[in-house]
Amino acid sequence: MNNIKETINTYSLLWQKSGGAPARKWHFNAMQEVIPEPIVRGNAGIEVGSGCGYDTYIMAKTNPAVRFVSMDISDGIYKTGRLVSGLGNVMAIKCSAMNIAIKGSIFDFAYSFGVLHHTPDPGRCLREISRVLKKGSPAFIYLYEDHSNNIFKYAMLKIITALRRITTRLPRKALYAMAWVLSPLVFIFFTLPANVMKNFKFTRNIASKMPFNFGSGPFSLRGDLYDRFGAPVEYRFSRAEIEELFAKCGFSEIRITRLRDTAGWVAWGYKS
Repeated sequence: MNNIKETINTYSLLWQKSGGAPARKWHFNAMQEVIPEPIVRGNAGIEVGSGCGYDTYIMAKTNPAVRFVSMDISDGIYKTGRLVSGLGNVMAIKCSAMNIAIKGSIFDFAYSFGVLHHTPDPGRCLREISRVLKKGSPAFIYLYEDHSNNIFKYAMLKIITALRRITTRLPRKALYAMAWVLSPLVFIFFTLPANVMKNFKFTRNIASKMPFNFGSGPFSLRGDLYDRFGAPVEYRFSRAEIEELFAKCGFSEIRITRLRDTAGWVAWGYKS
C-alpha cells in the first residue's frame, strides 16, 4: 500500500511539472513504427496509465470514430481530462491498473506505455487488461528491459539501482530539481556522443547501446531521470520473462520487439 501511495505522489508531481500543449508525436508513434499492424482498431480502446494524456490525445484526435477510455492512478489524469476536453470520444478516469474500474470484455484493443513495470504486481495488471478486452483483441505494452545481453547498459543499470536506494528516499521536489541539473550533463556525456556515432557505420551499433541516446535537448531528459531515480517500484524483464508473463495472463500469438531509438521491450498479444 505504501508503494502505491508513493507511486501516486511521485507521478502526480511529474505530470504536474510536465504536460501542456499536446505533442505532435509521442510514445504511441514510436510504438506504431515497430508494430506491423494498426494499434488503434475497432470501436473502443483503452490506454492504461496515460500520464498527462499525450498518447490518448494523439490516438483519439486521429481516430475520431473510436471511443477511448484514458486511465491513470496519478493526478496526471486531470491534465489528460483538460487536454482531451475538446474531443468528443474520450472518457478520462482515475483508477489503478491493478483494479480497472470497468466491466469486462468491452475493448477492441489496449495500449500501455511504461506503466506496468512501476506497479507492485505487473502480472495482475496484465490480467486486468485481459479481463476488459474482448476475446481475440490485442494488448500493446511497453516494458523495461533488464539489459542482460548488453554489458555496458547492464553495468550502468546496476549503478543506478544502487543509487536508487538513496534517491527514492529524497523529497520528490528535490529529486525533480536534481533531474533538471543532471539532464544537461547526461545529454553532453551520453546523448551527443551517441548522435555523432549514429552517423558512422562502424560505431552505429555502439550508439544504439548507449544509455540516454534519445535526448532531444539539454533539458529533455529531466523526466526520464526523475522517473529512473524516483520510481518507488521498478521491474525489468528479459524477452523470455515477457513471453511467459503474456502467456500466463491469457494471451496468445505473442510478439516482442524493441523501439528503434530507445531501450525497452514492445510486446503484444491477443486475448485467448
